[in-house]
Amino acid sequence: MASISNAALKQRHMKPANDDVNNTQHFGSLDNPFFEDEMMNKKLYPESQNDSFDLQLLYLRFQRRHPYTTAWLLYLGFLFSLIFFACQIHYALPSPVPSELGAVLDPATGLYQHRFSEENVRKIVRHLSEDIGYRIVGTEQDQETQEYLINELKQLKEQAQQESTRLRAMQSDKDVAIEIALPQFDMWVQVEDGSHQFDFMSKECDKNAILLNAHYDTTLGSPGAVDDALPVGVMMEIIRIVSQRPTLKKNMFNGGEESLQDASHSFITMHELRHSIRAVINLEGCGTSGPEILFQANSKPMIEAYSRVPYPHGNVMGNDLFSTGVVLSDTDFRQFVDYGNLTGLDLAVYKNSYLYHTHLDLDELMERGLPQHIGENTLALATYLADEVDLTSSMERTKAVVYFDVFGQFFVSYSMETAIMSHIFIGVLVVITLVTGASRPTVRSLVSVVLSFISALLTPLFSVIMIQALGKSMIWFSNEWLPVVIFGPLSAAGMLYVQWLFHNTRIASGTNELNTLSSIQVSYTIAMAAASVLGIASSYFLAIYSLFTSVALIFNHKRTASQKKSGVDYTAYYVASAIQTFYCSHLAFSLYDLIVPLTGRIGVDAPVDHIIAIMTGFTIVSFSPPLLAFSHRFGCSSLKRAISRLVVLQIVIILVCSAILTPYDTLHPKRVFAQHMRNLTSGESLMYVAHADAGPFYSPYITQIESLYDTKATFRSGNGNNGDWKSVYPFNQFLDSYVFDTTPYIRKHTTNATLSKSSAPLTDLIQRPPVLYSENVSYNPETGLRKLTILCTHPNYIWTVTSFDAEVVSWSMKLEVPSKEKFHYVVRHAGGYKSDGWRLDLEYRAAGIDDKLRVELTAMETEGFGRDIERELEGSGDIGVMRRLVKARPDDVSLTYFSSVLSNFDL
Repeated sequence: MASISNAALKQRHMKPANDDVNNTQHFGSLDNPFFEDEMMNKKLYPESQNDSFDLQLLYLRFQRRHPYTTAWLLYLGFLFSLIFFACQIHYALPSPVPSELGAVLDPATGLYQHRFSEENVRKIVRHLSEDIGYRIVGTEQDQETQEYLINELKQLKEQAQQESTRLRAMQSDKDVAIEIALPQFDMWVQVEDGSHQFDFMSKECDKNAILLNAHYDTTLGSPGAVDDALPVGVMMEIIRIVSQRPTLKKNMFNGGEESLQDASHSFITMHELRHSIRAVINLEGCGTSGPEILFQANSKPMIEAYSRVPYPHGNVMGNDLFSTGVVLSDTDFRQFVDYGNLTGLDLAVYKNSYLYHTHLDLDELMERGLPQHIGENTLALATYLADEVDLTSSMERTKAVVYFDVFGQFFVSYSMETAIMSHIFIGVLVVITLVTGASRPTVRSLVSVVLSFISALLTPLFSVIMIQALGKSMIWFSNEWLPVVIFGPLSAAGMLYVQWLFHNTRIASGTNELNTLSSIQVSYTIAMAAASVLGIASSYFLAIYSLFTSVALIFNHKRTASQKKSGVDYTAYYVASAIQTFYCSHLAFSLYDLIVPLTGRIGVDAPVDHIIAIMTGFTIVSFSPPLLAFSHRFGCSSLKRAISRLVVLQIVIILVCSAILTPYDTLHPKRVFAQHMRNLTSGESLMYVAHADAGPFYSPYITQIESLYDTKATFRSGNGNNGDWKSVYPFNQFLDSYVFDTTPYIRKHTTNATLSKSSAPLTDLIQRPPVLYSENVSYNPETGLRKLTILCTHPNYIWTVTSFDAEVVSWSMKLEVPSKEKFHYVVRHAGGYKSDGWRLDLEYRAAGIDDKLRVELTAMETEGFGRDIERELEGSGDIGVMRRLVKARPDDVSLTYFSSVLSNFDL
């Protein structure tokens, strides 16, 4: 390579630059168009011919000729490097501790050093999820789980007693001075009537008691490794540790969360210890990887306690989001708060919830280090609460607490009063920047910032129109970050388009930059003030943006003053973006991990493409607001080119993704529900198949089933047909169905020749179906009230659902009648194993003694759930209607299946 002389460089610099660079007026180190000359004249580079010198000159030439590209590449490279590092920190998990290191004897003291061991937890998880399997309330597996846990707890109790004996022996040795008393170990097994309304250790218990809660049952269609065998295993490991060292805990497992939280309700309303409980730590699982998160918290002392855990991960935004009802999920935490008036924390595994409540909730798919993470956090939290906090004092419930983790490294919490004071300080700082001239917003630039924000939210909806026109709804579903690719470029284009419209060509680009950056500061400050007035704890996020934009403006003011320049110095953008982009990335990971998989189970009518597109727009505009100002740096024409390129990129991305992507795959399956319903009243035998999201369904899956049973499906809307899926109430309201008449298939494939030619209803072959009886019927003509006792027998059936319309005055359930008017009642019963009946006393307004109550009864068969598939009809031969459907399940479908019967009774 040949070197370039100083004269040649100077001659080249005398040539006119393009319009955009002339309009820029400045370019940091990148601001100075004669940077190469200065370098040469100051002899910063040796005037010798070598590869290093030539490469640097090539870079300088490229920078001089393409300042627009260089500046964008450097700035965007900086921003994306922040995303990369935030990702590494956000998803980091501790190394698992093996079983042999869970208890190590210290020869110097003779005491065991106990550590939480992931390996111990996984042994329990594997036994529950693989050896026992589907632990549905009322099944044999449910009973087996209870017996297993009781036996394990008895073994831990024996170990604690042995350790206590060993320590007493050590204390009797005169050469050993040690005073240690282990906690007393007691167990309760509670069986209660847990009737409640669902809307969508020593017996002298310490009054300072902490409740650790987890449920061991599973939902339909899932072996429940994470939900909730993992928290059960975590609690067992904590019991092992605390029962062998001087720390007192009270623990509780429950077996009825998936059946609308019956067990937790029973405990907090009926157990003898309920008045001794001061705080609750609820452990849940709705994902299979990543760090667990603090989902909900309702008191300052409990939030402060959480700050002591080794791996904090939580944000008040999640609390605010949960309170809106947007997240269609619920946990036992609600029962403890609503019925026990407790304060506490709700912790949950949430990342990769594609597998939540599916057949893929397996130990082998649970990320390595996850049990260690949640275990060490829970142990530290419970230990601190028990040893350091006096819970007998006032534990006032409040949501007026700001809290957030800082990249999972430490936890910050403070009251709303403190938040208001800090916001006032930030507001004063903003005023100072305005007075000193560091911040120079204009009405024009302020309007442009607000409209850019709105445009960033709405322009991705054009991408929604494109993918839906191509028949590719939800193509972003198979990866949490695909929405950014599929909707992000157009969102950025929309955001910049507003800036192009508002770019003032009568002033320098640098002035446009400063005005826009100043307006970003003012916009966030106004939003912060409004959120503060409304008492929104999440306003801290706005405060961070306002603060660091102000810091950047002050830095820029000093920098430009020292260099006698105007506008925005290039380095000021790095100051403005560093904390904002880094922290936004950290929050965005949690947001996408939570929301994107959730769209696979919120109903077929939910506008999920629109929701995700708008969420993506919010992320784009929050990723680095200073980009709005930076976009003015090279003038109007360069801004226009950036917009056009983003639009073209967006079109290409959508076309390519539509051609090669599908919404579902093996580890990101579509949720499908199948129910073989036998209607004893009508004599019909029907297969209902439904899905829980807006993605493609009829083709090819329904067409495949039509071929399988050699019959055409009939579409049946969930609106007006709520009885179709009453067995899974209240989830039934989300399900539209395709219905298949299975009677022809059964007659064709039965080995019973008589049955194949018979026209009698197949339901006549059902033996001992659920039945409702009425007893003690009476009518009072003066009050117009009719009384009766309803008795239900349901051998070999579980989860009965009874529904009727009546003006109920009183009943025998342990809760108030929810309505004084005529009302549609849905009463669900989920009993234990071999619980074959129930009773309900009822009094309702009627026209007379013969004004009978029309009651619909649905019951689920105990067969299925991973062991058997379906009880065959008596005398029909081995047909296997459900078995055939399960066997033909595609790899990208998660199938929840069961059989049920339906009858109507006049009582």
